[in-house]
Amino acid sequence: MRLLVGVAGLLLLAACGGGGSSGTSGSANDVPVTEPPPVEVDPRCLSEESGPNWPALLGVNCPLLSHYNLFADQRNPRVTATGSGLPFAPASGLFTDHANKYRFVFLPEGASATYRDNYGLQFPVGTVLVKTFALPVTQSGADDRLMETRLLIHREDGWVGLPFAWRDDGQDAELARIGKAVPTYVMVEGVQQEFTYQVPDVLTCRKCHQGRTENEVMTPLGTTVRQLNHTLDYPAGSENQLVYWQQQGLLSGVPDASLWPRAVNWKDESESLTLRSKSYLDSNCSHCHSDVGSGALSGLRLEFWRDETRYEYGICNPAQGYYGGEYSLTYDIIPGDAEHSVMPYRMGSERSTHNAKDMMPPLGRSLADHDAVAMIREWINAMTADPCPTLN
Repeated sequence: MRLLVGVAGLLLLAACGGGGSSGTSGSANDVPVTEPPPVEVDPRCLSEESGPNWPALLGVNCPLLSHYNLFADQRNPRVTATGSGLPFAPASGLFTDHANKYRFVFLPEGASATYRDNYGLQFPVGTVLVKTFALPVTQSGADDRLMETRLLIHREDGWVGLPFAWRDDGQDAELARIGKAVPTYVMVEGVQQEFTYQVPDVLTCRKCHQGRTENEVMTPLGTTVRQLNHTLDYPAGSENQLVYWQQQGLLSGVPDASLWPRAVNWKDESESLTLRSKSYLDSNCSHCHSDVGSGALSGLRLEFWRDETRYEYGICNPAQGYYGGEYSLTYDIIPGDAEHSVMPYRMGSERSTHNAKDMMPPLGRSLADHDAVAMIREWINAMTADPCPTLN
């Protein structure tokens, strides 16, 4: 039997008489108030268990994030997951309008992920990946405002993405099936930038989380070996994430650590410029620019393990399918010439500007990551100058 949760509050309008100027009921000016139909909530969403609500996670799209009971404090998804929830972070994260990201992974009891070199860890049915987005709102960047929390759940019939938009009062987040546009601002290096934050709809989740191989329809991002192969702080101290997962019995089929590929934090200037650039492009572009991604027809391939000196990585690749923008640009990367290369131009385009149609990636952001664009330009300019052939 399904429970009915009524929508309260409108009954107060009926008690106040409805809008006649004298306030007396029965007036010709009275507007009839109709109580909206009750909202049905599946009983599985209302569990009072102390840990994650597994029946709901694996079987129903609940209207509120709190129904899944993923956090010790349901109003603060930044810290302290319930049950087996484990924090994780890629070396270089996906840029989303300067938002801070808070990530957790939940695996079913006794289950483990399987090592895979290039295409990301393989997770068992029952896995839940959680990512919360919060915008810095103070000059120091110490405080941030919750915007959304996305769940990626591996159910029996495959992965499903559920975006939850946080209420203004920060008490809970509501399932945003059709997405949500939120006028807001973010502080970037002490400067306030106003823009419209886009919470994706359910279908958009699928567009970005494309499978990495022909047999995959939808898959997680940011959980490749190369992106997890770095140190993270845990309650007992710092440890390499992959080592820690092994110690906790959460990762199987792992070869010797000397064989693990490694991406880096692109902001770490102690690393080589090429490694930083490839790590950034891997996180922000390779899910589309792969053999089976939506950017496959462009001929551009930006997975970390690709040879960055080749045509497929953009070197003198004539940006297939792109009209060239306002400067009639031709090639993705012209070695030694960032000014005339398509890649940094499209990365620097923003949704609110005249060149919004040139944005790349076209989803997941409204603002540009100008520091990353500057790094990509520096990387291209540092290449040995080699003009690309003139196209007729």
